[in-house]
Amino acid sequence: MYGILKYIDEHIKEKMTLEDVAEIAGYSKWHFCSLFRRFTGRSFIGYVNERKMQYAVIDILGGEQITDVAFKYGFDTCGGFNKAFLRKFGCYPTQIRKLDAEFHIHYKERIDKMFTLSDRCAILRDDAINEQTLNKKAKHTPRIYSVLGEATCKKGENNAEVFAASLCGIIENFRPYILDGELIVGYNYGLEERFNIEDTPKKREELKNEGFTEAEIETFFTNADKNFYKLPKEVYYDACERNMHDEWVSVVRPQVSAHNVLSYESVLKFGFSGLLQKVEKYEKLNGNSPLYTAAKNICKAACFMGDKYASEAERLSKAHGLTDERKKELNTIKEVCSRVPRYPARNFYEAVQSVWFAHIITTWEDLSVNANSLGRLDQILYPYYKNDVESGVLTKEDAFELVCCLWIKLYRDYDVQQSCVGGVTKEGKDAVNDLSYMMLDATEQLDFVRCLSVRYDKNTSPDFLRRALEVVGHSQKGVPFFFNDEVMIESLVNAGISLEDARDYTQIGCVETVIPGKSNPHAVTGEANFLKAIEYALNDGKSMISNTQITGVNKVQTSEITDYARLKEIVFLHVENILEVTCKKVVQHISAHEDISCRPYKSLLTEGCIEKNKDFNNHGAIYDYYQIMFCGLPNLADSLVAVKRLVFQERKYTLEQLVYQLKNNYPDERVRLDFLNNAPKFGNDVDEVDLLVVELIDFGCDVLNKLTKKYGYEFHAQPFTYLWLIEHGKMTAATPDGRKKGENIAYSVSPMQGRDFNGLTAVFNSITKLPTKRTPGTTSAIIEVDPHLFTDRNLDSLTQMMLALAERGLSNVQFNITDAKTLMDAKKHPEKYPNLAVRVSGFSQKFYLLDDELQDHIIARTKHRWL
Repeated sequence: MYGILKYIDEHIKEKMTLEDVAEIAGYSKWHFCSLFRRFTGRSFIGYVNERKMQYAVIDILGGEQITDVAFKYGFDTCGGFNKAFLRKFGCYPTQIRKLDAEFHIHYKERIDKMFTLSDRCAILRDDAINEQTLNKKAKHTPRIYSVLGEATCKKGENNAEVFAASLCGIIENFRPYILDGELIVGYNYGLEERFNIEDTPKKREELKNEGFTEAEIETFFTNADKNFYKLPKEVYYDACERNMHDEWVSVVRPQVSAHNVLSYESVLKFGFSGLLQKVEKYEKLNGNSPLYTAAKNICKAACFMGDKYASEAERLSKAHGLTDERKKELNTIKEVCSRVPRYPARNFYEAVQSVWFAHIITTWEDLSVNANSLGRLDQILYPYYKNDVESGVLTKEDAFELVCCLWIKLYRDYDVQQSCVGGVTKEGKDAVNDLSYMMLDATEQLDFVRCLSVRYDKNTSPDFLRRALEVVGHSQKGVPFFFNDEVMIESLVNAGISLEDARDYTQIGCVETVIPGKSNPHAVTGEANFLKAIEYALNDGKSMISNTQITGVNKVQTSEITDYARLKEIVFLHVENILEVTCKKVVQHISAHEDISCRPYKSLLTEGCIEKNKDFNNHGAIYDYYQIMFCGLPNLADSLVAVKRLVFQERKYTLEQLVYQLKNNYPDERVRLDFLNNAPKFGNDVDEVDLLVVELIDFGCDVLNKLTKKYGYEFHAQPFTYLWLIEHGKMTAATPDGRKKGENIAYSVSPMQGRDFNGLTAVFNSITKLPTKRTPGTTSAIIEVDPHLFTDRNLDSLTQMMLALAERGLSNVQFNITDAKTLMDAKKHPEKYPNLAVRVSGFSQKFYLLDDELQDHIIARTKHRWL
């Protein structure tokens, strides 16, 4: 092994792969990793990266050009080298020349505290990122087995039983795959649409090669296009509502799948055998029902899920050429999967494996991974971890490896499978524990997009918050992101959720709020584009896009608006009407899905459903609420203030002149720049405009309260746009804030791109004025920060800023650590930046995968360089 170390040093300036060096040493990569760690105490990949950085520091301090050093040690771009350097030392190469001693101290302290990635996880990580998965080998499996399950149903069976048959078809028939080196097993497939497989001889041959029998193939093609279940009732709109839908004024998406966090804790506590007993208990109390039949069938099928992997592990353990270490691992997998998820988890390994199995079933029910999230994993798993560590059966290093294995299993290019760390317990005590830190370490060490949020408040340990911010700066992928308990808990209590349950809140998908295992949040159900209200007010109650008359507001001619107060009054009336139409459409859509879009697995793992014998999508959950998105708030406030200032106060333009400019998309660029630059804009700590956003949110919340009483549905305010800021903008005419027709609107409650010029503190001052305790759906904000602001030297200041903001009412913040120069280069040369990830909406995504409009929007956001 000494010769290998010498070889590494002699070739340190070249690209070295584990496979190549293992071949030179004469071992398989797995055996080589084991020998290398025994000899050096380090992983191979970690050792090589460390040596590269050590040599690089020496060269930089010796005066060599940073670009030359980057290319010398095998980096394709200087940006990639800078990022690797930052991850190691907490600073950039340019800074270390000035502050060499200080940064070395920071680096030593951080490395001593942090867990490092094992060779196993480094290999599995690379396989996941490079898509060396089983998708091609088993791409049709869930689709076909879903249809085969449905084909067992009798005509006229209840939808709950049909959906259960579909799910059981997958659970009972899937093929277990265990990849080399895996500790946590279970393959989640590339879940695609079920009904787009053409019935051709070539396709039949493909399926046969995948292992399907002739009978299965025939059954599939015979039944693939059949509807075994009743379809939701059609929803009809009047002409005005249809126009408002087409112009993205009022859009409704009835979320009947994904977008939730189930009670994975109950799977760990009872296993599916115990959950089966629970269903049988309530069936005796309430009588037979399709829901109970469906839930029982799912429990019975899920009990055997682990058995399949146990059998596969036993088969693999008998293969020739395995190391004793791998045989031992496979035997452990066999023991673990022989118990879970059938029985309660007894230890940390079983708990992690059981959570993963339960999550897989969640995604299979929806035939979509999407925003099915896992919730507060550091809290769910901690009792098992604590007991194992204290009893000596588990080391912290082994626990960290299992966490990394789970993170790798969850990896996807587009990931909204949210997990959460930190916060408080149900009793209100600090919930941060060892696993909270481990999950942050795993997120940084794996260096890929893994959707993770951090809960904190003014009493959170500064060390924990600093560590979370450190991960943001070092990974530069927009994770983790932050939720303030000071605001979120009170906002949920104000919405009727018990204090104990509110303390247990978590996030789904992007930023949507949920009470795990107790709620159906109907996240992002309704979108209301507030900005269209001023378009209607300035055009005689008609759309400037289609010239269609909007009903619901007494017709007011623009010529009748003689002062700002009257304009504002009309705008607010239109906002109320937009919300009324949106909520009415939500009720129509949800009513059409009740008793139809059944989710028996979600019902099984959501408190209230089995107890009341009501499906998850038929108001079965303890908390059943509907999140209504407030879109375009910053733009509407900017627009109103601009009209107030330039039309009614300074009288530089008449209202008629402004309307002409808007209808014709600002033919005079000087006028547009006047409205853009000569009136205050949200995000610069100017009360005149900031407090107007406050007023709009308060008004919207008051309207939702009235509509809750009117319709009997609980509506929660959610100032959030997701990706739809692009679509809303396309269908909105030019507006008085200087925005041209078709341009995107602002992201959620972030300032409109490029308008927040007064520094990071000013942006936060604007955002913290908002009435966040009235918006339980959370007020989402993305702040763009230049990478140099997030180096280790500034983290103490950033930590104190975050703690201060917690007291001042900040609800949610996401940091994008980017610079415009890198992003513009990445747009021109995507091949140079395959792993560059950015915060897009409530999620992070690889930059090259975004369309041009989103890339341009992110490039245009203000990149703050100072506090």
